[in-house]
Amino acid sequence: MVGVFQNASAQAALQAAQALSGGDTQGGPNTVLRIIIEHMVYPVTLDVLQQIFSRVGKVLKIVTFTKNNSFQALIQYPDVVTAQAAKLQLDGQNIYNSCCTLRIEYSKLPSLNVKYNNDKSRDYTNPSLPTGDPTLDSSAFILGGGTPGMLSPFGLHGLAPGLAGGFPAGMGVPFAGMVPGGLPGASMGMTGRLPGHPMTGSVLLVSNLDEEMASPEALFTLFGVYGDVQRVKILFNKKDNALVQMLEPHQASVALSHLDKVKVWGRQIRVMPSKHQTVQMPKDGQPDAGLTKDFTNSSLHRFKKPGSKNYQNIYPPSATLHLSNIPPHVTEQDIRQAFEVASFDVKAFKFFP
Repeated sequence: MVGVFQNASAQAALQAAQALSGGDTQGGPNTVLRIIIEHMVYPVTLDVLQQIFSRVGKVLKIVTFTKNNSFQALIQYPDVVTAQAAKLQLDGQNIYNSCCTLRIEYSKLPSLNVKYNNDKSRDYTNPSLPTGDPTLDSSAFILGGGTPGMLSPFGLHGLAPGLAGGFPAGMGVPFAGMVPGGLPGASMGMTGRLPGHPMTGSVLLVSNLDEEMASPEALFTLFGVYGDVQRVKILFNKKDNALVQMLEPHQASVALSHLDKVKVWGRQIRVMPSKHQTVQMPKDGQPDAGLTKDFTNSSLHRFKKPGSKNYQNIYPPSATLHLSNIPPHVTEQDIRQAFEVASFDVKAFKFFP
């Protein structure tokens, strides 16, 4: 069934890609724009594009696809004037800070033929189109209509089903303000947030922690996989709760999407935006018991360089670790033993050739 859906959901995008390969080079002013995303450090989804291009005018249809190893989209407006305005305003802009640059051309296609409403293609003038997934389409019919929530390639993330409750089930939530170096109100991918609750701050509230195991250093390491952690405060009177301040709101969004409802130390933690804009350090002489730490100048930050390659190596939590910088003389047995001494059971191990 999954294979059927994947094939069906990609048909519209495949048609568009085939049309492009048949000679859809840049044409004159047209209602259909061709968008190429350059330097795509973060995922860009159909819903992210819809939110951005809708700020110029009403978007009728969108088809997304990958061609020549680049993520591309075709977007149709009602008239040439709106398409021209979108090209003028958005061409060359960054969706996110220093990356995901929009390159916009006029397409030669006079109109887009969209057969499915899903995470690859969307016809906003015909919300009753099927998703291409027979299971979802039939369930929507039984429940009384409405286009089923769109599915994300990153899966559902434990929120309400599909886009209707998440973010294309995990992506594309609008910022309220300006993303540094990006577009006003642009969406940040991989946030796992509910529409209507924008992630505008950099501070996260983490709850249901194991009080015995949680420490500022441990949370710095955990959240540091998804952004540069600035400060961590474990709440003095509620030690299963903590505040984690990331460098930027989009890093907080990435951490939230990957860590909310994940099991840590045997407990399913919850991660949500905090009302606090910063994590306050304790005043001089104020007892804190080491529960608040400032990591601003840590040498362990992974994303200090703009456009760092580490942004391309962000994945959901996994039981498989990638080790690097292993000295030549270290053997598999040495590494297995190091993990076993720390009470970890190594199921499998493999050196890269």
